[in-house]
Amino acid sequence: MRDKDKNLDIEFLRAIAILMTLFQHLEVLFYWRDSVYWSIRRHFDFWTGVDLFFCVSGFVITRSLMLSFPATAADGGRLISARLGWRTTAGAFWIRRAWRLWPAAWLWVAVSLACAAFFNDSGVFGTAGRMAWDGLAAVLHFANFHWAGCYRAALQDCNFVEAPQIATLLPTGWNLVIYWSLSLEEQFYLLAPLLLLALPGRYVLAGIVLLLAVQAPLARPPLGVAWFFRTDAIVLGVALAWAAHTGFGQMRGDPKNAYRAGLRLASVGLVALLAWLAAVPRAGQPGAVFAIALACAALVWIAAHDRSVLMPGGRLRAVFVWFGARSYSLYLTHLIAFFLTREIWFRLGGIEAGARTLLYFVSAGVLLASFSELSYSLVERPLRQRGRGIARRWLLRAPGQAR
Repeated sequence: MRDKDKNLDIEFLRAIAILMTLFQHLEVLFYWRDSVYWSIRRHFDFWTGVDLFFCVSGFVITRSLMLSFPATAADGGRLISARLGWRTTAGAFWIRRAWRLWPAAWLWVAVSLACAAFFNDSGVFGTAGRMAWDGLAAVLHFANFHWAGCYRAALQDCNFVEAPQIATLLPTGWNLVIYWSLSLEEQFYLLAPLLLLALPGRYVLAGIVLLLAVQAPLARPPLGVAWFFRTDAIVLGVALAWAAHTGFGQMRGDPKNAYRAGLRLASVGLVALLAWLAAVPRAGQPGAVFAIALACAALVWIAAHDRSVLMPGGRLRAVFVWFGARSYSLYLTHLIAFFLTREIWFRLGGIEAGARTLLYFVSAGVLLASFSELSYSLVERPLRQRGRGIARRWLLRAPGQAR
């Protein structure tokens, strides 16, 4: 694997994950059941794009820690070096993560609150007061607990859309619901450097096996309490990084053309399997979420070798690279773009059924492309670079480091 260059196959999986998520949440726009969209959704669901994100994150973050702080024989079998101490090592990691993720996330929480308070004639954003609680949970990284509690309480604590003047299939003002998955990842980022620094590799492996064994047989239907805490894919991503670190189960050499074609075909089948498993009633069956995580792990295993197996060439490459690079910004902004589309067209008056699909799709696409590009270019990318610089200075202040 190339460690310095960007892994385009991983970027391809990020692009696939965000495209799946965007398609799943088009239900905000296409709320009428006789649309082509819902004829697809009767057989396939696409919320498993989030699980693919989880597995990619588990792999990339763990692998990055191993490469940034490589262990030696003196570290007692630990997966990252203890020479800098836990405070310096974890601190540098957390600084990079915070600058990478928090500013953009906070910005779009603020935009969502502003929309609920000042641009909400239709009522599609719910109420500003309830949205504020959603925002607090997002900023403090306990949104998975917040939304699990919301659904456990039969929606009594949710941000209801109670406006009779606008049709919706969603029982809540879901604009900030996406932060449940970001909170789960933040909780992983908090623990990952500490566990990898403190525990020898054999204990990390034992913990991985135990976590998977406990979760594998569970039934976790979508929007059930346990569904908001599913860590199977993250844990499998950590396991893949451990395997890459040790050389276990890795491809040797470049795959031949026929083998590469087989891997591409298998990848298409795995993505289709993710969508098929996510559909009702399959998603609520015991072991379904674990099977989804295994399919994600198979995709990440292929991509992790960085052999340009998955990323297509030609013009399609540029499209997937764009989606992959901006997957975080697209994730943060897509529901805002969708809800704003509903609000804008409500203000402009009713739309005939035959025209609204195209109008909604084009309007939402323009808003989403604009929001995500601005967020990526003006917030995400420059502040990520600043965070890297602060983390480097943090490391240089550690005892024994060259000035």
